[in-house]
Amino acid sequence: MKKLLLTLTMILSVMALSAQIFTVTEKESGNVVENGASYYIYNVNGDEVWELAEEFIVTANEDVRLIGEKVEMQVVENSSNFICFGQCLLPEVYVSDPFPMAAGETADFSAHYSYTNLMEEVAGHEQIMKYYIYPANDPDNKFIINITFKFSLNGVEDVNYVSAFSNAYPTPASNVVNFDYSFNTGVSSAMVAVYNIMGHEVLRSDISGTNGKLSINVSDLADGVYFYSLVVNGKTEKSSKLVVSR
Repeated sequence: MKKLLLTLTMILSVMALSAQIFTVTEKESGNVVENGASYYIYNVNGDEVWELAEEFIVTANEDVRLIGEKVEMQVVENSSNFICFGQCLLPEVYVSDPFPMAAGETADFSAHYSYTNLMEEVAGHEQIMKYYIYPANDPDNKFIINITFKFSLNGVEDVNYVSAFSNAYPTPASNVVNFDYSFNTGVSSAMVAVYNIMGHEVLRSDISGTNGKLSINVSDLADGVYFYSLVVNGKTEKSSKLVVSR
Protein backbone atom coordinates (compact mmCIF):
# COMPACT_ATOMS: atom_id res chain seq x y z
CA MET A 1 0.00 0.00 0.00
CA LYS A 2 1.19 3.49 -0.75
CA LYS A 3 -0.06 6.94 0.14
CA LEU A 4 0.37 10.37 -1.33
CA LEU A 5 -0.13 13.40 0.89
CA LEU A 6 -1.66 15.96 -1.41
CA THR A 7 -1.79 18.99 0.84
CA LEU A 8 -0.95 20.13 4.33
CA THR A 9 -2.18 23.70 4.07
CA MET A 10 -5.66 25.14 4.65
CA ILE A 11 -5.59 26.17 8.28
CA LEU A 12 -8.79 28.16 8.35
CA SER A 13 -8.93 30.81 11.03
CA VAL A 14 -12.50 29.92 11.90
CA MET A 15 -11.33 26.38 12.70
CA ALA A 16 -8.35 27.33 14.82
CA LEU A 17 -10.09 26.35 18.06
CA SER A 18 -10.03 22.64 17.15
CA ALA A 19 -6.27 22.74 16.69
CA GLN A 20 -5.91 24.14 20.20
CA ILE A 21 -8.21 21.61 21.84
CA PHE A 22 -6.56 18.57 20.23
CA THR A 23 -3.70 17.69 17.90
CA VAL A 24 -3.71 15.15 15.07
CA THR A 25 -0.51 13.43 13.92
CA GLU A 26 0.28 10.69 11.42
CA LYS A 27 0.80 7.45 13.32
CA GLU A 28 3.61 6.19 11.10
CA SER A 29 5.67 9.37 10.70
CA GLY A 30 4.60 11.45 13.70
CA ASN A 31 4.08 14.46 11.42
CA VAL A 32 1.44 16.95 12.54
CA VAL A 33 -1.67 16.89 10.35
CA GLU A 34 -3.09 20.29 9.49
CA ASN A 35 -6.78 21.02 9.17
CA GLY A 36 -7.94 20.24 5.63
CA ALA A 37 -5.11 17.83 4.76
CA SER A 38 -5.75 15.50 1.80
CA TYR A 39 -4.35 11.99 1.26
CA TYR A 40 -4.32 9.60 -1.70
CA ILE A 41 -4.12 5.96 -0.54
CA TYR A 42 -3.61 3.08 -2.97
CA ASN A 43 -2.12 -0.39 -3.34
CA VAL A 44 1.27 -0.77 -5.02
CA ASN A 45 2.14 -2.91 -8.07
CA GLY A 46 -1.22 -4.64 -8.05
CA ASP A 47 -0.74 -6.06 -4.55
CA GLU A 48 -3.75 -8.21 -3.66
CA VAL A 49 -4.53 -6.35 -0.44
CA TRP A 50 -8.19 -6.32 0.51
CA GLU A 51 -8.08 -3.26 2.73
CA LEU A 52 -6.50 0.19 2.53
CA ALA A 53 -6.12 2.29 5.66
CA GLU A 54 -4.52 5.45 7.02
CA GLU A 55 -3.80 5.81 10.74
CA PHE A 56 -3.58 8.89 12.94
CA ILE A 57 -3.08 9.72 16.61
CA VAL A 58 -5.40 12.25 18.26
CA THR A 59 -3.97 13.90 21.38
CA ALA A 60 -6.18 15.94 23.71
CA ASN A 61 -4.62 19.25 24.76
CA GLU A 62 -7.32 19.71 27.40
CA ASP A 63 -10.22 17.67 28.79
CA VAL A 64 -12.60 17.17 25.89
CA ARG A 65 -15.29 14.86 24.49
CA LEU A 66 -14.41 14.18 20.85
CA ILE A 67 -16.57 12.93 18.02
CA GLY A 68 -15.43 11.37 14.73
CA GLU A 69 -17.61 11.38 11.63
CA LYS A 70 -17.27 10.07 8.10
CA VAL A 71 -18.91 11.45 4.96
CA GLU A 72 -18.99 9.50 1.69
CA MET A 73 -18.28 11.95 -1.12
CA GLN A 74 -17.95 9.33 -3.89
CA VAL A 75 -18.86 5.69 -3.25
CA VAL A 76 -17.61 2.58 -5.04
CA GLU A 77 -20.06 -0.33 -5.29
CA ASN A 78 -19.08 -3.62 -3.65
CA SER A 79 -16.86 -1.84 -1.14
CA SER A 80 -17.16 -0.72 2.46
CA ASN A 81 -15.52 1.77 4.79
CA PHE A 82 -15.37 2.41 8.52
CA ILE A 83 -13.54 4.41 11.19
CA CYS A 84 -11.67 3.32 14.27
CA PHE A 85 -11.56 5.96 16.99
CA GLY A 86 -9.98 4.01 19.80
CA GLN A 87 -12.50 1.29 18.98
CA CYS A 88 -13.67 0.02 15.60
CA LEU A 89 -17.38 0.33 14.86
CA LEU A 90 -19.58 0.73 11.80
CA PRO A 91 -21.87 3.74 12.40
CA GLU A 92 -21.53 7.11 10.65
CA VAL A 93 -20.65 8.97 13.85
CA TYR A 94 -18.14 7.76 16.43
CA VAL A 95 -17.09 8.80 19.93
CA SER A 96 -13.47 8.66 20.97
CA ASP A 97 -12.27 5.90 23.26
CA PRO A 98 -11.57 7.08 25.95
CA PHE A 99 -14.58 9.38 26.14
CA PRO A 100 -14.10 11.96 27.43
CA MET A 101 -10.38 12.35 26.86
CA ALA A 102 -8.28 13.95 29.58
CA ALA A 103 -5.55 16.42 28.71
CA GLY A 104 -2.55 14.50 27.37
CA GLU A 105 -4.54 11.33 26.54
CA THR A 106 -4.36 9.87 23.05
CA ALA A 107 -6.72 7.87 20.86
CA ASP A 108 -6.04 6.03 17.60
CA PHE A 109 -8.06 7.38 14.67
CA SER A 110 -7.95 5.38 11.45
CA ALA A 111 -9.89 5.31 8.19
CA HIS A 112 -10.43 1.98 6.43
CA TYR A 113 -11.66 1.05 2.95
CA SER A 114 -12.09 -2.51 1.68
CA TYR A 115 -13.80 -4.39 -1.12
CA THR A 116 -16.51 -6.90 -0.30
CA ASN A 117 -16.59 -8.73 -3.64
CA LEU A 118 -14.08 -9.35 -6.43
CA MET A 119 -11.24 -6.82 -6.64
CA GLU A 120 -11.89 -6.61 -10.39
CA GLU A 121 -15.22 -4.93 -9.59
CA VAL A 122 -13.65 -2.04 -7.63
CA ALA A 123 -10.28 -1.73 -9.36
CA GLY A 124 -9.66 1.64 -10.97
CA HIS A 125 -12.49 3.39 -9.12
CA GLU A 126 -11.82 6.00 -6.46
CA GLN A 127 -13.63 6.12 -3.13
CA ILE A 128 -13.54 9.73 -1.92
CA MET A 129 -14.10 10.28 1.79
CA LYS A 130 -14.19 13.23 4.17
CA TYR A 131 -13.59 12.73 7.90
CA TYR A 132 -14.47 15.14 10.71
CA ILE A 133 -13.15 15.30 14.27
CA TYR A 134 -14.82 17.83 16.57
CA PRO A 135 -15.74 18.55 20.19
CA ALA A 136 -19.08 17.03 21.19
CA ASN A 137 -20.30 20.41 22.42
CA ASP A 138 -19.22 22.28 19.28
CA PRO A 139 -20.16 20.22 16.19
CA ASP A 140 -19.62 23.15 13.80
CA ASN A 141 -15.95 23.40 14.77
CA LYS A 142 -14.69 20.58 12.57
CA PHE A 143 -11.15 19.34 11.93
CA ILE A 144 -11.21 17.92 8.38
CA ILE A 145 -9.20 15.12 6.78
CA ASN A 146 -9.83 14.24 3.11
CA ILE A 147 -8.85 10.79 1.84
CA THR A 148 -9.16 9.25 -1.62
CA PHE A 149 -8.80 5.44 -1.75
CA LYS A 150 -8.08 3.46 -4.91
CA PHE A 151 -7.48 -0.22 -5.68
CA SER A 152 -5.67 -1.12 -8.90
CA LEU A 153 -4.96 -4.45 -10.56
CA ASN A 154 -1.69 -3.10 -11.93
CA GLY A 155 -0.73 -0.75 -9.13
CA VAL A 156 -0.74 3.04 -9.25
CA GLU A 157 2.39 4.89 -10.21
CA ASP A 158 3.21 8.39 -9.07
CA VAL A 159 2.71 10.59 -12.13
CA ASN A 160 3.60 14.23 -11.74
CA TYR A 161 1.42 16.04 -14.24
CA VAL A 162 1.94 19.45 -12.63
CA SER A 163 5.21 21.20 -13.42
CA ALA A 164 4.20 24.40 -11.61
CA PHE A 165 1.04 25.86 -10.13
CA SER A 166 1.22 29.11 -8.18
CA ASN A 167 -0.67 30.02 -5.05
CA ALA A 168 -3.69 32.25 -5.50
CA TYR A 169 -2.90 35.93 -6.03
CA PRO A 170 -3.51 38.68 -5.18
CA THR A 171 -4.21 37.83 -1.56
CA PRO A 172 -6.64 38.77 -0.34
CA ALA A 173 -8.54 38.87 -3.63
CA SER A 174 -11.24 41.45 -4.30
CA ASN A 175 -12.71 40.83 -7.76
CA VAL A 176 -10.37 38.42 -9.57
CA VAL A 177 -8.00 35.73 -8.33
CA ASN A 178 -5.18 34.42 -10.53
CA PHE A 179 -3.10 31.26 -10.83
CA ASP A 180 -0.01 30.70 -13.00
CA TYR A 181 0.33 27.13 -14.21
CA SER A 182 2.48 24.78 -16.25
CA PHE A 183 1.53 21.16 -16.91
CA ASN A 184 3.54 18.23 -18.19
CA THR A 185 2.31 15.96 -20.97
CA GLY A 186 -0.52 13.54 -20.27
CA VAL A 187 -3.04 16.06 -18.93
CA SER A 188 -6.47 15.42 -20.41
CA SER A 189 -8.45 17.67 -18.06
CA ALA A 190 -7.71 20.25 -15.39
CA MET A 191 -9.83 22.63 -13.36
CA VAL A 192 -9.91 24.68 -10.17
CA ALA A 193 -12.86 24.37 -7.77
CA VAL A 194 -13.51 26.88 -4.99
CA TYR A 195 -15.31 25.83 -1.78
CA ASN A 196 -16.72 27.72 1.17
CA ILE A 197 -15.76 26.82 4.73
CA MET A 198 -18.60 24.26 4.89
CA GLY A 199 -17.10 22.39 1.96
CA HIS A 200 -19.73 23.42 -0.58
CA GLU A 201 -18.48 24.18 -4.08
CA VAL A 202 -19.19 27.80 -5.03
CA LEU A 203 -17.11 28.22 -8.21
CA ARG A 204 -15.48 26.04 -10.83
CA SER A 205 -13.25 27.00 -13.74
CA ASP A 206 -11.72 24.74 -16.39
CA ILE A 207 -8.06 25.19 -17.37
CA SER A 208 -7.07 25.09 -21.03
CA GLY A 209 -3.60 24.59 -22.47
CA THR A 210 -0.45 23.43 -20.73
CA ASN A 211 0.95 26.85 -19.80
CA GLY A 212 -0.66 30.14 -18.89
CA LYS A 213 -2.61 32.09 -16.32
CA LEU A 214 -6.07 31.21 -15.01
CA SER A 215 -8.21 34.12 -13.78
CA ILE A 216 -11.39 33.48 -11.81
CA ASN A 217 -14.00 36.16 -11.10
CA VAL A 218 -14.79 36.12 -7.36
CA SER A 219 -16.73 39.41 -7.29
CA ASP A 220 -19.98 37.56 -6.47
CA LEU A 221 -18.48 35.85 -3.42
CA ALA A 222 -19.02 37.31 0.03
CA ASP A 223 -15.95 38.43 1.95
CA GLY A 224 -14.44 35.58 3.92
CA VAL A 225 -12.22 32.50 3.87
CA TYR A 226 -12.54 29.90 1.12
CA PHE A 227 -10.32 27.13 -0.15
CA TYR A 228 -9.56 25.91 -3.64
CA SER A 229 -8.48 22.61 -5.18
CA LEU A 230 -6.56 21.97 -8.38
CA VAL A 231 -7.92 18.80 -10.01
CA VAL A 232 -5.88 17.22 -12.82
CA ASN A 233 -7.11 14.14 -14.68
CA GLY A 234 -9.77 13.68 -11.99
CA LYS A 235 -7.27 13.74 -9.10
CA THR A 236 -6.79 16.53 -6.58
CA GLU A 237 -3.18 17.73 -6.89
CA LYS A 238 -3.22 20.76 -4.62
CA SER A 239 -5.50 22.52 -2.16
CA SER A 240 -5.00 25.75 -0.28
CA LYS A 241 -6.70 28.73 1.31
CA LEU A 242 -8.24 31.66 -0.53
CA VAL A 243 -9.28 34.91 1.15
CA VAL A 244 -11.79 37.31 -0.42
CA SER A 245 -11.88 40.84 0.99
CA ARG A 246 -12.87 44.25 -0.37
